[in-house]
Amino acid sequence: MPDIAMDSNDSPEVKDLTIIGGGPTGIFAAFQCGMNNLTCRIIESMPQLGGQLTALYPEKHIYDVAAFPEVLASGLVDSLWSQAERYGPEVHLDEQVVAYARLGDGSFEVTTSRGSCFRSRALLIAAGLGAFTPRKLPQLGDIAYMEDVSVFYAVRNTADFAGKRVVIVGGGDSALDWTLGLLPVAESVTVVHRMQSFQGHGKTAHEVLDKAERGEVAIHFTTEVTAIEADGPYLRKVHISSRNGEDELLEADALLLLIGFRSNLGPIADWGLELEENALVVDTHMETSEPGVYAAGDIAAYPGKLKIIQTGLSDATMAVRHSLSYIKPGEKIRHQFSSVKMARENRG
Repeated sequence: MPDIAMDSNDSPEVKDLTIIGGGPTGIFAAFQCGMNNLTCRIIESMPQLGGQLTALYPEKHIYDVAAFPEVLASGLVDSLWSQAERYGPEVHLDEQVVAYARLGDGSFEVTTSRGSCFRSRALLIAAGLGAFTPRKLPQLGDIAYMEDVSVFYAVRNTADFAGKRVVIVGGGDSALDWTLGLLPVAESVTVVHRMQSFQGHGKTAHEVLDKAERGEVAIHFTTEVTAIEADGPYLRKVHISSRNGEDELLEADALLLLIGFRSNLGPIADWGLELEENALVVDTHMETSEPGVYAAGDIAAYPGKLKIIQTGLSDATMAVRHSLSYIKPGEKIRHQFSSVKMARENRG
């Protein structure tokens, strides 16, 4: 993860743009601010930049970002930050924006969970899906004492599963990706899925099924985990039951629950901005229903929106570019090619 020097709270400087959210979209927005000669700050509720890429799957490979045939999620975050840090964006981590207010001169003030206040001429909300919590199996009861020891909701370090008998619950993209991703390090991998077929990407599903035919992966369709046995925080056995009533006991050292997340916008939902299915409605300039407040990435809603990283980066570019008209009213906006700007900066 990038090494970030956090700025002190209550920065008195009025920035051109406050970026709420430090995921890929927010980081790239900071780079775009530099490209457009805007000052900015990023305020991120997590202890590190990167959003879901850092918090949930830093060791997962990503294949659909332009110019990267294959890149680790953590590596993509590092690259995005390397791109942005040359312009020195102010960064505040582990701090949630809880409210905003428009001031008399048209600028904005945001208040954070720490009671800090920051001013800027415009706002860009790049908070992804908002706050997210993993879905759990209620039948297992309170297993908090086992979490991050032998029960996991994400893979942050493949070393946690090295040489272990791993049971993965789920049938979506994450479950399939990590079935393949953990095979080289785990002693064994067993997949338990409550449906009769996988819901993840077809190519990956076929790879997993091929591995199963060769005896490299065990798969239990139409089956659910019903109980576990443990020695303190250490998992020992997983009870599973199929739809036809067959019960089985699996020896296991690690349980990886990849059954999705619940998201919620948190305080943003109460800011009076127009919402559509838990996202902020924006126009063709990425502006929300409040002039001077923009949104980009997964949190932005518009016709035909695709919630992928590549789209978020494009949204960020559009939002920053169009925010110039609000931040610097009356100024003629000239397009500048990145190669020309960089050449000038390097000469300077």
